[in-house]
Amino acid sequence: MSGGTLHQLFEDRVRNGQDRTAVITDRVRLSYGQLDARANRLARHLTESARLPAGGLVAIRTLRKPDVLVAVLAVLKAGGAYTIVAPDVREPRGVADALAVISHRVHLGRVEGRGDRPLVLLDADAAAVERHPDGPLDAAVGERAAVLFTAGTTGPPKAVPVSHQRLLAAHEGWSGVYLLTPDDRVLVTARPRAAGFALGCLRALCSGATVVLTAGETYTVADTDPWTASSLLTGAHRPAALRLLAVGGERLRLDEHVRLERLLPPGSRLIGVYGPAEVAGCGTWFETGQLPGPVTDPERHVYLGQPFPGCGVRIRKGQIWLTPPGGGDAVATGDLGRRDGDGPLEFRGRMADRVKVDGRTVDTYRVEAELAAHPGIRDSVVGASGRRLIAYLVPEPGSLPGKTTVRSHLTGAVPRADIPETVVTVPALPRNEAGKVDRRALVRPPGQARSRASAGKGGGGGADPAGLQAVGGVVAFVAAVMSFTATDVLWPGSTDLSIVPDPWAWFFRGLYVAEGLAFAAGAGFLIAGRRPMMARGGSWGLTTAAHLAVVYLLASWWPQDNLYRLAAKQDWERQAALVYVFNVPLMIAAGIVAVWAVRLPRAVPGKAPGSARE
Repeated sequence: MSGGTLHQLFEDRVRNGQDRTAVITDRVRLSYGQLDARANRLARHLTESARLPAGGLVAIRTLRKPDVLVAVLAVLKAGGAYTIVAPDVREPRGVADALAVISHRVHLGRVEGRGDRPLVLLDADAAAVERHPDGPLDAAVGERAAVLFTAGTTGPPKAVPVSHQRLLAAHEGWSGVYLLTPDDRVLVTARPRAAGFALGCLRALCSGATVVLTAGETYTVADTDPWTASSLLTGAHRPAALRLLAVGGERLRLDEHVRLERLLPPGSRLIGVYGPAEVAGCGTWFETGQLPGPVTDPERHVYLGQPFPGCGVRIRKGQIWLTPPGGGDAVATGDLGRRDGDGPLEFRGRMADRVKVDGRTVDTYRVEAELAAHPGIRDSVVGASGRRLIAYLVPEPGSLPGKTTVRSHLTGAVPRADIPETVVTVPALPRNEAGKVDRRALVRPPGQARSRASAGKGGGGGADPAGLQAVGGVVAFVAAVMSFTATDVLWPGSTDLSIVPDPWAWFFRGLYVAEGLAFAAGAGFLIAGRRPMMARGGSWGLTTAAHLAVVYLLASWWPQDNLYRLAAKQDWERQAALVYVFNVPLMIAAGIVAVWAVRLPRAVPGKAPGSARE
């Protein structure tokens, strides 16, 4: 049935213009006909090698953008359901029933294989795939079309099955807002592992538009996140032909929305898009024309707007529930909101972001909204560590608000107990692949585990890291010199090798050098090691114990081995003393380090999402 699924809608576009450009990357340009032919061949290969049943799941485990797009279309054409999993992560729950895996040879060592499902390598198996006919398939289609993953900002990403019906209904909803035409060139900046990549590409292709996967090309529509949107509009190559900027992922404050609007070319539109994976990314959309009038303090407000055509919004006990495109049971988003009549939906925080301090639940969004009103603060996140509230601030250029400034600004605006006790300034907030702030990377401020007084001095806190490293290096050098020159002074005869024949004597000399270097490393780590360990987060007490344990594991080898070499085998008193002074503490130290390592919060690099290039 033509147009009954997204891939059939894509095939309609192919028939209407095979020679039209479908995809542009840094190195590849594919027409609609070429993209369709590649997908058809791969689809036939899947049906033969995997005996793919209707709705059978196929895991796409590569990050090469054109190949991911071909693979998504091929899986849909073969009647299966696709899911995209980065090759550098373990296979998550939710894809255990995948009947086949698509990847590249370079990922072979990281992609987990099983004997009961085929592994299709797009480069190694290229000749076999090319032998298949490139004509359209007539495969049976199951209910499931994809397994998408949530952003994972509050826990492990959750697998969400999405039906063909929901994807098609989402496309109809998008069409009524995006108004894409075959003349559009749509820049998609999401990385392949993010759900928005495939959805954004399919949205464009099923409208007959050209998908642009490199910022070096001209484009009329940009499908992106707030950080990348700002970069595109303030960079050296501002998009002169842009008519629509669609921003998803992290939510835009109203003042940020207005700022981006002012950077757009005349006549362009800016819409904020809101929708979790459960509704296939199609929930609500916002542009400033939806507001009934001017808004006081726009930095304190985040609007999610009106539902897409075919979708619905309800507020239940303050929580936002979305009716998926095409109907179905309402989905709890975990976000809080309010709506006045038929006006735009306003975001009021996320339930999972609230924290408990001393038995009290703190509404961190309220505090963050007040911090956003400070002219010296560009962005902020409020979290908790133990019994302390911590404010992580991204300052405006030339500004460095400290603890005193922050507490003064918040006094009277939020409950006194909700005012953060510690302030940390950071150059940027860590974000995940969807462009959302990942709060789990901000569990504890770098180097500020106990230094509360220093928190008000611009959030830097503690000694300068470079200075600590320099002091640690000097201490390590002095310790190395001491270990190499004072061994025979402290333990006369412990390094005597006069009765050891060559070449075995050289092995022992190497051991003595290693002991001295280990002692030097332990001494240096005592000075410079604790700060980077604290920066990784976790309990102050456990991290301190782990720091001292590492120092002991390194430094103790020098005195331990020298004392052992001077102890007679039958000197049970000395042997027992050595065991309990050195060996048992070494075991305890190793156990402490092991506990610290496994209890660390998952650290996510504080980098912004990638650009359009992959």
